[in-house]
Amino acid sequence: MHFDGLPDRQGALTMGQANMARCVRRDPPEHMNFLMIKRVPRRIGLDRIAEATLALLTRHEGLRTTFTGDLQHVHGKGALEIAVVPGSGGPPMRAAEEAGARLRAPRFDLEGEFPLRMAVILAGEEPRLAVFVLPHTVVDAISLAHLLREWETLLLGRPSPGPEPTQPIELAASERTPAAVRRAEAALEHWRSGLARSPQTMFPVAFDTEHAMVPRLRVRSAAVTPGLERAAARTGASPSMIVMAALGTLAGHRTAQPTCLLASLSSNRTHPGLRTHIGPLAQDALIVTDLAATTFDELITRFRVAALAGYQRSRFDSEALWAAIHAMDAERGTRYARDCVFNDMSAQVPPDDDEDPAGEPELTWLPEAALPANLSLWINRLDTVLDLTLWVNPAALPRHEAEAFGAGLVRLLAAAGERVVDVAEIEAVTGVTAMPYGPDWVRSGQSWVRPEAVRRLVETAVPGSRARVTLDPDGAFTCHLATGAALTPGQVHQACLDLLARHPDAVAPRRYVVGPQA
Repeated sequence: MHFDGLPDRQGALTMGQANMARCVRRDPPEHMNFLMIKRVPRRIGLDRIAEATLALLTRHEGLRTTFTGDLQHVHGKGALEIAVVPGSGGPPMRAAEEAGARLRAPRFDLEGEFPLRMAVILAGEEPRLAVFVLPHTVVDAISLAHLLREWETLLLGRPSPGPEPTQPIELAASERTPAAVRRAEAALEHWRSGLARSPQTMFPVAFDTEHAMVPRLRVRSAAVTPGLERAAARTGASPSMIVMAALGTLAGHRTAQPTCLLASLSSNRTHPGLRTHIGPLAQDALIVTDLAATTFDELITRFRVAALAGYQRSRFDSEALWAAIHAMDAERGTRYARDCVFNDMSAQVPPDDDEDPAGEPELTWLPEAALPANLSLWINRLDTVLDLTLWVNPAALPRHEAEAFGAGLVRLLAAAGERVVDVAEIEAVTGVTAMPYGPDWVRSGQSWVRPEAVRRLVETAVPGSRARVTLDPDGAFTCHLATGAALTPGQVHQACLDLLARHPDAVAPRRYVVGPQA
């Protein structure tokens, strides 16, 4: 499919594009490439599919954009291949899934490739399914849903819905105004202050950020939704916020953390001009909540306040943010781990045909999927049914404990719908027990740490050395390191920081005494 005569221009990257370009170039394609399969209505031919797709490229400049350094180039002419897969007599969906896997597997070439791969699956001579693969540089989950709804509208010959969208180049310009720069700086300060009072990770266990395939537990309950509405009326928080508070409360209880560190995906689409923008606007909102409370209602209020503050400060320059995080980690001897994630997708997921569950929560294990975190909760539905998906690293919660966690979360929501629940009875209400920390664990700053793991970290960072570590009254470690290598304390500290990802139960010492006989 060829196009010509469209606007050809270039400009700066948006903050979302710059953030996702870094991830698309670094992370595995299965994490960064969206795959969607859509049914093609009857009597829609290949010509109409090409026309609808061309209309999308005409309307949304991001679909015909390549990157060069810090610039984006919107192409006015070019070609997009739509692969046509003939019917083989087998199920069309199987052919679509196979085509989708082939299209999704290669990393997108952001400099030389348009960010859209397509295939059409035939049944006989008739198009039956369309396969779309797009990288995270051009869409997030919400804009992908908008884009595909628009494609279906165009496929039926109807006009494009809504006003003209804000194009990425215009958005990038608006992000560089003085007011926008001040908002981005406020976001960085929010992250600095939040991380300063947070543990480096909620679950001090290792997880593979590069190739994480984790089990998913679907949790459904129709009985709990009336209680959710009652709790919302009593506390003034939305049902979504109450589910977030239940997740954070139980995660903190399970890990015996006095502070909950959550990353919640923020759509950043409150401005009317951005609601149908096709581009990666979603970024993390940092939500840090003190769990020392008397009642769950009090925690709901705290999570609501923390979430509002986080969502208001969730648009930032990702490179500046990571520079700030790395600087804070170097100072604290920690490594920020995005290991506990909340994502409310209930406004985007269409209703399903599943029968509403009755009685006890319905727990169903789904196939593993890629998500680099220890515990994530996605809300699928919040109407007549509470429908959640828990993504769980088995090292953090084995399957039987994940099931207990999912059922316990529903029980906490049900109890909160009936009365004010005391924090002291959380375990009795939910059945979720606190993680047992033995005498080999200590608190260092905000984090649970094993001194033996700190010693091993240092000796791994400096091969052939012998380390002795002590926990000082200020909660930081001092390391006496015997080594023949000519290393400064700063060099040893950096070597430890570089290895922290593989030592989640350790922190880097704050002070070092380095010498042959240290």
